[in-house]
Amino acid sequence: MDNQITSRQLMLLVVLFTIGSSVLFVPAGATAAAKQDAWISILAGIGLSLLLVCLYNGVAGLYPGLTLVEISEKLLGKWLGAIVSLFLIVSTFAVGGVSLIDFAGTFVTRQIMPATPVIAANILFVVVAIWGQYLGLGTVARAAEVLFPLITALFIVMILAVSPNMKLEHLQPAFTVGVKPLIKSCISYLGFSTFPAVFFLMIYPPCVKEPNQASKAMLVGNIVGGLFLLTITTVCVAVLGAEGTSRQAYPSYTLAKKINIANFITRIEVLMATLWFLSLYFKLMIYFFAGMKGLAQLLKLQDKRALLLPLGLLSVVFARMFYPSAAYRQLWDEKIWPLYVGTSGLIIPLLLLAMGIIRKKGTMRRKNNS
Repeated sequence: MDNQITSRQLMLLVVLFTIGSSVLFVPAGATAAAKQDAWISILAGIGLSLLLVCLYNGVAGLYPGLTLVEISEKLLGKWLGAIVSLFLIVSTFAVGGVSLIDFAGTFVTRQIMPATPVIAANILFVVVAIWGQYLGLGTVARAAEVLFPLITALFIVMILAVSPNMKLEHLQPAFTVGVKPLIKSCISYLGFSTFPAVFFLMIYPPCVKEPNQASKAMLVGNIVGGLFLLTITTVCVAVLGAEGTSRQAYPSYTLAKKINIANFITRIEVLMATLWFLSLYFKLMIYFFAGMKGLAQLLKLQDKRALLLPLGLLSVVFARMFYPSAAYRQLWDEKIWPLYVGTSGLIIPLLLLAMGIIRKKGTMRRKNNS
C-alpha cells in the first residue's frame, strides 16, 4: 500500500478537500446570513483560512515526523492525549466521513435517481471509498492529479455557460448587511472548508516526500480552493439572487439547471453533479485515511487495513442513524457542525501549539541552566 505523496499532490488534495461538500453548502449558508454580500464574507473567510493553515503548519512543525494523534499524546500525556485523539478520530470518521456518505446518498435519491433507496447509494459510495483506502493514499493522490484538470474544466464550462444569466443588480447594494451577518457567514464558510483541514496533520509531514514544501502546499491549496468557492457563490447570487440562493438546498446544482445555449444545450446539470461527486470523493478519502490511521495508532495496530471492512460497514449504518431526516440535517449543518468542528480545527490546535511552545521553552531553560 503506497501512502507517500508529493507536495504537489498534497496541494491538489487540499484544493479538492476544500471544495468537497462546500461547493453545494457554502453558497446557501453564506447567502442566508450575508445576502448579496456573501462574496465579502468568503473573501474574509479566505483570509482567516490562511491564518488557520499557518496554525496547522505550526503544530506540524513541532514534531515533523509525527501525526496529529502522536503529537497529542506526546504533548498532553498518555491519558489526556488519548482522549483528545479519540475525539479527533470520531470527528474524522463518525462525524465528518459519515456526514459525506449521507449527503451523497441523499443528493442522489433527491436530485438524480428518486426511485433508488438511500442506503443503496450509500453502500455504493462506501465500496468505492474502501477500495481507494485499500490501494493507499499515494494511489488516491495520483488519481487527483489526473482528475483535477477535468474538474477545473467542468467548473469553467459551467461558469461560462451560465454567465449570460448573471445580473449585476443581484449583487447590489454592497456592504450593507452589517458586521454580525458577515461574521456568521464567515464562520459557516470556515466550518465547511477550513476547520476540517486540520485532519491533514495525519498526512503531512510524515506522508509527504518533500516535507519542507508541505506547508506552502497547504497554503496554496487552501487559497485555490477558496477561490473556487468564492466564484461559485458570487455566480449563484448573480444568477439566482440572494433570496433565491439562500432558499435552495443545492444552489450550485440549481445554477447548472439555468444553462441554456441556443435552446439546444440545456439541462446539463450533470456537469455540476460530476464535479461535486469527484471532489466529495477525495474529501471522504482524507477523512477516512485520517480516521483509520489515527485509530490504528491509538490501538497500536501495525496495519490499518484490518479496520477497512468494519469501519466501512459501520459508516453505512451510522449514515442512516445520525441523520434521520432532512430537517435534522439542516439543523446540524447550520447550528451544530461549525461549533463542533471548530473544536477540532481551532481549539485543539491552539492548545497543542501552546503546549509545544511551553515545552520547548522549558527544555531550552534546562539546557541553559546546565
